[in-house]
Amino acid sequence: MDNSDASPPVEETSFAEGDSFDVAGRSGCNHLADAAALLRSSLGDDEAQPWSLDALRDRQAAEVAVLAPWIEQRGLWLNATSVTELWLGGSEHDVARFGAPLREVIRITKPALENSSLGYGFCPRCAPQLCLAPASLSTYLNRWELVATVFPEVSCRLEGFVQTPSRWEVVTRQRYIPGRLLSDLAEDIGKKEMQAQVDHWFRKRGFTKLCLPQHIGPSHAWYREADNLAIFDAKPANLIEWEGHLFPIDVIPVQPEEALLRAIRAALE
Repeated sequence: MDNSDASPPVEETSFAEGDSFDVAGRSGCNHLADAAALLRSSLGDDEAQPWSLDALRDRQAAEVAVLAPWIEQRGLWLNATSVTELWLGGSEHDVARFGAPLREVIRITKPALENSSLGYGFCPRCAPQLCLAPASLSTYLNRWELVATVFPEVSCRLEGFVQTPSRWEVVTRQRYIPGRLLSDLAEDIGKKEMQAQVDHWFRKRGFTKLCLPQHIGPSHAWYREADNLAIFDAKPANLIEWEGHLFPIDVIPVQPEEALLRAIRAALE
C-alpha cells in the first residue's frame, strides 16, 4: 500500500516528555475502542481463511479509506518528526520511554514484513498449520482492546497516527512497568528456570500449552477453555518480571472462532 499520493493531514500534533495529548483522557472518549468499532461496523471482522498477502493488502487499503476522515475529525495525526528518536524495538514496534521517574512507554508500529508496507503486528492463522501471520490494522486494534480486558495492568491507549511515505503507523501509550524482561534473566537463573516461570504463571491461571510442531524451541502459545482465550507469543522477551510478578507486556490474545478455534483445540497438549 502506497500512501504517497494521499492528501496530507490538515493538522498534526507532536508529543514530548510529559505530554498527554490523548483527547480520550480528557473527554471520556476511547480512541482505540472507537477506531476498532468503526472498522468492525464498516468492514466486518478480518477473519478470512486461508490468510494471504493479497487479502491483507486489500484489507489494509479498505481500512485506510474508512479511518482517514475519522482521524482528521478527532485530530489524531501526529508529527512524523516526533518519532525519529525512538529506540529500535522488536519486530512489531519501536519504543520510547518518558517521565522522570519513568512513567510511560510510547510505541509506534512498523511493517510486520521486511521491505513491505504490510502488517500491523501479528495474529494467529491457519495457513494451513497454526502459525502467526501479519495482522491487519483492525486485528491489531482488536488485540489491544482484548489486552485491556484480560491484562488491564498493561493496557494501552491510542495516541494517534503518523503518516510515512509508504503507510500509516499507529502510536500508542502504555504504562511503564519497572523490572527486567524475563529473557534478560536467563544468565542469572538459566533458560530452564526461566521457561518454568512462564509455564507456572500460565498454568496457575488455568491455561494449557499449545503444541506447535513447526515451532523451534518451546511453545509460546496457551489456551484457556473457560473463557475461550488463547495467548500467543508469550515468550520471555514479552514478559517483564517485577517483584516476583510477571507482566505480559506484548503478548497476542485472541478469542478464536470456527477454523482457528478448531486448530487451537487440536493443538492442546
